[in-house]
Amino acid sequence: MTTLVRRAVVVGSTMALSMSLMAPALADDATEDVAALLTAASEATYTATRLTVSVWGDETQVVRERVEHAEGGEMVLIDETWSMVGNGRMVQMGETPKGMAFVTERTPFATDRYEIGETTKVAHMKRPCTLVEVLEDGDLRAHMVVDDRTGAPLITYVYDGEGRAFRTTSLSQFKPHRTYEWPEGRTDVPLEIVMEGESESLPTEVAGYTLVDAFPGPAGSDQGFYTDGLFSYSLFALPAGTVVEGFGDPSTFVADAGVYEIVPTAKDVRVQWTTGDHQMVLVGDLPPDHLTEVLATLPQPDNRSMLAKWWSRLFG
Repeated sequence: MTTLVRRAVVVGSTMALSMSLMAPALADDATEDVAALLTAASEATYTATRLTVSVWGDETQVVRERVEHAEGGEMVLIDETWSMVGNGRMVQMGETPKGMAFVTERTPFATDRYEIGETTKVAHMKRPCTLVEVLEDGDLRAHMVVDDRTGAPLITYVYDGEGRAFRTTSLSQFKPHRTYEWPEGRTDVPLEIVMEGESESLPTEVAGYTLVDAFPGPAGSDQGFYTDGLFSYSLFALPAGTVVEGFGDPSTFVADAGVYEIVPTAKDVRVQWTTGDHQMVLVGDLPPDHLTEVLATLPQPDNRSMLAKWWSRLFG
């Protein structure tokens, strides 16, 4: 069973992302099921510096974070700012801490889309580890070097549909315990509560991904959280013309279904398009070939709107 948590929230016209790579990890009795590996990774306790590198086309994105991980959540330090992610919450610390909480009774999601391949005992950072293959339809989808003692994923390679590694995550300065106490009073941080609801604008199945949570947003918008048991994404259906942060300098992504605005980052990919009276935004950690399959299943973009956007940017 998986306790993977991926969330993104739209508040007004801004998008706050709560994304964190929870790579599969290994427990001594959990070598047969990918969901069991994910659960072991989520429950691991460790402190480390995490380096994530992703390659989308000719763009390479890199992020380095200090991570305090335990009990299904983690504190992440980027640019001297701590954020707490996990257990259905995202909190950004500072002089005036603020955050969001998701009220949901979603049960863990299991899938048979992936299976464990070969496992090999190895050593990394002078620690006993296991090299684990994760297969999709018999093809290699991920390699993980997992710490045997803690279940922490020390190195993760995720492959695209052509067998190329498009995302690599590695831990260094690893300690099998927390080195800092998490901020006192974190349960008293003002939180915006997001209640689970129902949606008529979001599909329940998309190219192997299942809608497991839906949340209503402002101005008639909807957010759906989808997972296939290993990867996941949030899909937003917003009123057309909504201004969404995170797309200041997008690239163009051309697929059989149409033309999209895309912003790849080290940890996720963000895609935006307009269809009918909805503006759609997708944010997730899915591989490039999965992204293409998902977009082909969702409502297609109105390319006239896209051309109008680019014409405005080029000529004012």
